[in-house]
Amino acid sequence: MSQIPPPPDSPDKANPPNPPNSPPSPSQSQNFQRGAQDAVIAAKAAAQDAFKVFMQLIYNPVGAMPGAFASLSSNQAMAVGGVFAAVFTLCLLFGGSGMMAMAGIPIGSMSSNLGFKGFLVSLLASFGFAAGVAGGNFLARLALKGQGSLSFDIFSGGAALLPLGLGLLASSILSVIGITGAIGSVPTMIGGCLLVLVLFTGLTRVANINEGPASYSVGVILVVGVMAAYLIGRACVKILYGF
Repeated sequence: MSQIPPPPDSPDKANPPNPPNSPPSPSQSQNFQRGAQDAVIAAKAAAQDAFKVFMQLIYNPVGAMPGAFASLSSNQAMAVGGVFAAVFTLCLLFGGSGMMAMAGIPIGSMSSNLGFKGFLVSLLASFGFAAGVAGGNFLARLALKGQGSLSFDIFSGGAALLPLGLGLLASSILSVIGITGAIGSVPTMIGGCLLVLVLFTGLTRVANINEGPASYSVGVILVVGVMAAYLIGRACVKILYGF
């Protein structure tokens, strides 16, 4: 007796429809929460380390810089430098429109008159200056065969820029209450002097570069920072505004 073959599968059974998108599994949600918690913990630790270093530098911004860097691990030094650079960026964003305007980037008028786009240009140009200083420090150390690593470049750039940022912010606050001119610019001038001294100290006492080449390298580092801010600012203006 012959066996009857089974009927062929229907099209629905041969090509079953794609299942609907399933919600994220509990393990994915837990991984996301764990990652967010780790990021918060890392940010908190970086802020605490930055505050400790700041308390060392506030009394002796130049002389305490090598010891403060030596007391940190490579990751800690990078994190502290990043925190200092972020603080500088905010200070420059709110108090340094005059300085950036001299570099050809009118961020003060953009921030106040052009809304969020202007704020974005200001933020990126300010960050570009900080990144340019760290990059210039790296190039100077590399060209002069100095000691150190990228963590030192980031830490040195942040530690040098922090006094300038605080000085700019203080001068801006003084101008709001009516103190301008030579007296109002004193905090900015002090911050600028400390910027040069801290960069020079890092190159000579941490990177072990001779004082002669290090003296000229400070100027080159600042030029790299200004050029980075200018190029980033102009590129953002062209992209966002088309001119």
